[in-house]
This record gives sequence, C-alpha cells and structure tokens, in this order.
Amino acid sequence: MENQLEKIEFADIVQVYLRTVPHAAEVLRDVPEPQRASFEAWPEEETDLFDFLPMAFMRPIVLPALREETPDPELLGPCFGFVEGLARNPNAYLQNALHHEVYEQFLEGREVLLRARRFCGPVSGAALLQMLKENYPATLEKLTGESEPDRP
Repeated sequence: MENQLEKIEFADIVQVYLRTVPHAAEVLRDVPEPQRASFEAWPEEETDLFDFLPMAFMRPIVLPALREETPDPELLGPCFGFVEGLARNPNAYLQNALHHEVYEQFLEGREVLLRARRFCGPVSGAALLQMLKENYPATLEKLTGESEPDRP
C-alpha cells in the first residue's frame, strides 16, 4: 500500500500526523482551545487520543473524504497510512482509541465502511475486520461479497 508507515511511536503521534496527513496543520489551527494547545504540545501536555482522533482527524478529514462518491486517494492514502502506523503500535490505550474513534466511526454507513476497508492497510484492515466479527457480525455478513476482492 502506498504511504504505508512503520509503527508510530506514542510520543510521535501528533508530529507524524502533521507531517503525513494532508491539511493537518490547517485542521489543527481550527481545533478550539484548550485542546489545540495540548495537541500542539504533545507529548509534553496530557492529550487524550479520544479527543485528538475525532477532533483533528476523523470528523474534519477522514469521514468527509469517505462520504465522497469518488474518494480521493491522494487524501485518503496518507490518512490510512497514518492509521496503519498507529495500528502497528501495540500500546493498549492507543489500540482502544483506534477501535472507538476510528474503526467504529466507519460504521456510519455501508459505503463509508466499504471505502474504509478498501483503504485500510494490512494491520488496520485486520483490526477492523476483527472488530466487525466480534461486535458487529450482522454488519459483516451484509458486507460479505461487497468488499474489495483482495480483502478477507
């Protein structure tokens, strides 16, 4: 997969976000205080990934792009590279934040979920599939045969 990242270390999350995710700096400027200051000071400030991921990543960038009839790979490739890099970090807190603030957000709708599965890397794709198997088997069953041919 293009833009696939190696594991992102916990201390580097915001810097990697700013370096790899298109429009990240502008989006971060629009985040209200006090969150913006703590995001910018990561990892020195106590920042909650359960705030950062939805406020600076999913709601302003990823979900609107996945809702597009023709998703932009130039935008979504680096975004899903960032997700893949996070997914490669075994930190339990980070994995829990990914589960709730990234993967579960793809459940917004059938098309969003199918597009997300198409852009996921191997580790994040496996985590998304596992979440669907464990928590949303009926949703997964409805998607069977509708996903990309190279996906499980």
